[in-house]
Amino acid sequence: MYTWKLNIIDTMAQSDPSILLSWAQLQDIDVHKSIQINSTPHAGLGIYYTGTDTLVTLEDAEASTLISVPRNVILTAENVRTFALSYGTTLRPLLRIGVDDERVSERATILRFLLFSLHEFAAPKLQKIAKESNCYAAYLNFMPSPLLQRSDYAQSQLTSLSLTDLPPPPTFWTPGQISKAAGTSLYSPLSAKLRLLSSEFEQFSSQWREVFEKVDGAGEKDVEISFEEYVRADWLVASRVMELPIGDEPGLGVVPLIDFANHSTPFHVNARYEITDDAVKLVSLPGQVAPEDEVLISYGPNKGTSEILFTYGFLIDSEDAGCESVKMRVRDGGVLQLVYGRPPVAEFDVREGEVTWECEFLWLLCVTEEDEFEVSVAQKVEGPPDVDISIRGRTLSGVRGQAAVEAVKEAYGSDEKMKDVLELRRVLILEKWVSGWMEDLAGVEVRECVEADEHIAELEDEGKGSWKEKDPVDEIIETLRQREERVYLLVLQVLEKRKKDLVESDTVLSYLAAQDEKPEVEEEAPETVETDEIR
Repeated sequence: MYTWKLNIIDTMAQSDPSILLSWAQLQDIDVHKSIQINSTPHAGLGIYYTGTDTLVTLEDAEASTLISVPRNVILTAENVRTFALSYGTTLRPLLRIGVDDERVSERATILRFLLFSLHEFAAPKLQKIAKESNCYAAYLNFMPSPLLQRSDYAQSQLTSLSLTDLPPPPTFWTPGQISKAAGTSLYSPLSAKLRLLSSEFEQFSSQWREVFEKVDGAGEKDVEISFEEYVRADWLVASRVMELPIGDEPGLGVVPLIDFANHSTPFHVNARYEITDDAVKLVSLPGQVAPEDEVLISYGPNKGTSEILFTYGFLIDSEDAGCESVKMRVRDGGVLQLVYGRPPVAEFDVREGEVTWECEFLWLLCVTEEDEFEVSVAQKVEGPPDVDISIRGRTLSGVRGQAAVEAVKEAYGSDEKMKDVLELRRVLILEKWVSGWMEDLAGVEVRECVEADEHIAELEDEGKGSWKEKDPVDEIIETLRQREERVYLLVLQVLEKRKKDLVESDTVLSYLAAQDEKPEVEEEAPETVETDEIR
C-alpha cells in the first residue's frame, strides 16, 4: 500500500521549476543527478541534461536511466481512486465511487481529479484537500494553461499556472478561428471533439455542483466550474497521457516529471520511454544525449500533421519532420460505414517526393452487386441495426470492421481478372474525394480572403493604422491549408498516372469489352458514394 506523502513545499508561493525535483525526491522518483527541469524558449518547461559527458551506452542501466517513476506515483485511475478514498466522502461522489455502481472511465477519472486539484476553491476544507493535502499539488502547480494566453481570460484566478509562448491548442480556439479551419483535415475531428466536451461538461457540471454544495462553507466559487476549465483538463490529459498496460490489460496514466519531456521529430529525438512492471523510465538513446541538451522524445508512430496540431497546438516544420502527412475523414460511405464499424479515414504521406496513400475502407466501396457483394441491414427497435455482408453467395453474419475488409480482400484481391479493375475503382473513388477536398480548401480560402480584405480596408479607412500582423492561430490555419493542398496536388498527380496505367491494362480492357456486350439494364443508384468507378 502506497503512503501518500504530503507536501512540505509551499507550492502556491513558488514558481521555480527546481521545486519539481524536490517534490520528486519526496515521492521516491529517481532522477539522474545531471537532470534539471528548466524553461524552454518556446515550449514551457523541458527536461535538460547538465552532465559533462555524453551518455554513450545503454550497457549500464543506471547510467542511461534519466528518470524512473514508480507506478504507484503515476496518475492512473486506480491511484486517483485510492487518493479519493483516503479523504472520506468528499471526493468519492465526484469520481462516482459507490454511486449507483457507476464506474467512470480511466480518462474521465484522471480528468476529474485534475479539475478538482486545479480549481481555486474558497472553502477551507476543499482548499486543504485540493492543495495542502494533495501529494500532486507541487507538480500540478506547473501545468501549462492556454486559458491565460487568451485576453478574455486575462483576469483568471488560475495565477499559479505556467505559461508558454505557443498559440493555444485548437480546443481553445474561438468559433471564428475554428470556422477558418473548415475544409482542412482538422475541422471535422475538432468540431466532433468540442461537441463531445460540451455534452460531457453539461452532465459533469451538475454533478460537480451537487457534490460540493454539500460541503460546509462552500460558496458560489466552489460549486461553479467553467467549461474552459473542463477543456483545459481534457487537453492536459490528451497531451500527457500514455498507454500503461498492466499485464495483458490496457491502461492509461500521466507520468509525473517524465511528462515534461517535449516531443520532437525523429532527427532530434534522444530518449525514449521504457515501461516495466514497477516503473516508467525515461531512458537515453546511445550517444544521443550530450551536455546541455534538452531531452526529447518521439511523437509516436503515424502521427499526421493535423493530429499533432490537434493535440499540442502547433505545426511541425515539414522539412524538419522529413515528411508531410494528411489524414482525412471520409463522410460519404453510406451503409458501408456500418460494416466498417468506425469512421473511415484516408491517409496520405509525402516523403522525399514519394507519395503513398492508404484507405482500407475503399475495399468495401470498390465491390458491387455485379461482383456478388451485397449488404443487408435489419433495423431493430433498440440498438444499432444488424448488418450482414454476402460475398459470392456466402453470408457472413456479424462480420464487421477489419474482418470485413480482410474477407473482401481474400475473395477478390487475388482474382487476377478483377485485380486491376478493383484497383482502378479505388483510384477513381479516391480521386473524386481528393478533388472534392481540394475544392473545399479553395472555397474556404477565397471566402476568408475576401472577408479579411474587406474588414482590413474598413479599419484602415477609419484611421486605425496598418493591419499587417496576423493572429498566430490564423497563420497556423493558413499554413495547414497550404500544406494539405500541396499534398492533395501531389496525390492527384500520382492517381492520374496510375489511372492511365490501369486503363491500358489487359484485364481492364477485357472487363470493359465484356461490359459493352451486356444489354443495358436500368439500375437503382447505389447506396454508397457516387463515383466514377467502373462497373
